[in-house]
Amino acid sequence: MRSLLWLALVCHVAFAAAFAFTTPSFEAPDENSHYEYAQHLANAGALPLSPGLAHARGLPQTEGAARAHEPPLYYALLAVALLVTGTDDTVFGPITNPAFGNPALPGHHLHMLHGSGQGDGPLLLLRCLSVLLGAITIVLVHRLGRACCPTQPRTADLAALLAACLPMHAFLHGALNNDVLAITLSTATLLALVRLLQRERVRTVDGLGLGALLGLGLLTKLTTLYLGGLAAVAFVVVWRRQRDNRTLVRAALLAAGVTMLISGWWFLRNLQLYGDPLALSVHDAAILVIPPEYRLDYLLGSFLPQVFTSLLGRFGWFSLPPHPALLWCALGVVVIALLGLLRTAFARERTHAVRNWGLLLLALLLVFAGTAVFNWTAPQPQGRLLLPAIGPAAVLLAAGLLRATTRLPGRRWLALALPLTTLVVFVWWFCPAFAPSLAPAPAHHRALVGGIVDAAATPAITWQPPLPTVSATAPPRLRWLDPAAPADARYTLYAYDTHGRVWLASHEWSHGALVLAGSEATMPAAGWQLLPRGVDLFLKLRRVPSLADEVPALLPTSAPLPFRRE
Repeated sequence: MRSLLWLALVCHVAFAAAFAFTTPSFEAPDENSHYEYAQHLANAGALPLSPGLAHARGLPQTEGAARAHEPPLYYALLAVALLVTGTDDTVFGPITNPAFGNPALPGHHLHMLHGSGQGDGPLLLLRCLSVLLGAITIVLVHRLGRACCPTQPRTADLAALLAACLPMHAFLHGALNNDVLAITLSTATLLALVRLLQRERVRTVDGLGLGALLGLGLLTKLTTLYLGGLAAVAFVVVWRRQRDNRTLVRAALLAAGVTMLISGWWFLRNLQLYGDPLALSVHDAAILVIPPEYRLDYLLGSFLPQVFTSLLGRFGWFSLPPHPALLWCALGVVVIALLGLLRTAFARERTHAVRNWGLLLLALLLVFAGTAVFNWTAPQPQGRLLLPAIGPAAVLLAAGLLRATTRLPGRRWLALALPLTTLVVFVWWFCPAFAPSLAPAPAHHRALVGGIVDAAATPAITWQPPLPTVSATAPPRLRWLDPAAPADARYTLYAYDTHGRVWLASHEWSHGALVLAGSEATMPAAGWQLLPRGVDLFLKLRRVPSLADEVPALLPTSAPLPFRRE
């Protein structure tokens, strides 16, 4: 029987890539903060601090990042991509849409304003990494299905197709989010644990591979914490079955040791910086924590319905919920799958039995419990937090659906309803709500601007005397000449050091509020505060676009001017 994994991969790449190219810049949850972390790693060559800690230490705001408490592995992958493509000096400056959340206005689903010249090439590149990670996940889900249902190969095919055609899974893998790597590593670890349980004799080397996966998972996102408990349960189960327990103990100790070797430094760093190994205190300081007297009502009244419905697809910054018809279809699929699993459980013949179903079910329960515990204080009923368990969920659903429909004629064609449904959701539900034209930005706005450090061959803007002193203790007065400039020309001021790290992008980081116009201006005080003390810098002036089709990197710029804040 020929595998249909290729169909699942085609569906995943098609849908995830469609979301990646169609979703306007930074219209996925916290996508701007994820980019900020990655760009900081690439451009500064160091991990960021939380904004609160950077402020407490008297450091420039540029030393902090909103998601600095998150483990760094995913962001390191993005940073490598930025470095390889030479776009590590690309800064971002999205403008919040004032109509966001107001259902009376047409663009209320869009969190940002959008123009025609977004300059979002680096963002699309990084989104493609998410598409790639999702493809790896689909392959792993298929292998998990093969391992758990070896006598029913179509279970693996359907499980992979279910994962590929889940609208929220496709949307998430068309955006920047560390969930995508956490999902991949969670699925890989679950597959390794299933194979561990299925081995007649566990080898010491098995602990090495498992420890590497656990360590990488913990270095990606805290939603993978459940894997540690799941691994402990798996080792206990094998302990009761395997006679050579010395080898098993060595494998378990090796797994624990490798896990700590890979990820332990991160938790020690958090403990040193924030007094909290998980850095949850930093997260809680940035959100509104649920008061104790309202937590139970929130958990039962808001969390439970929202977390499961958003699992199907709550798009944008959670502004567009799934259509009710999609919810009813999904409920029907789940009910049919549960009936099929019950039929399998009470059947005498074991052809449709799911091997290691207990481990899969435990994974589902642990992921849900972890999400519920997190939401006990932090109101974030987001279905994406459940997706680390997409592998076991897809396998169990597929096994149940196939068992429940064994006598249904032409059931193979029913699988085509999955990609068709996702296509309808994308074209009919998502695209009209997230058309960039619904929230137009000013002509000068660009979501991302790069080429800051690149030296211009022939600078068109010339610095005019008196030039500021190289070292200064106050914001300098700048004078320049731009002969071809229109009367209403505006400028952005950049500051970067000898290593190419950008410390200031006045227009982009202030959304145009720090306006430099005419032929002279004093560096704004807000920009002055972003500069480090005692660091050799270069100041560069560049004209801001006035038309939607102008490329910032091609506009007139000045030569770099040496400067240092004392």
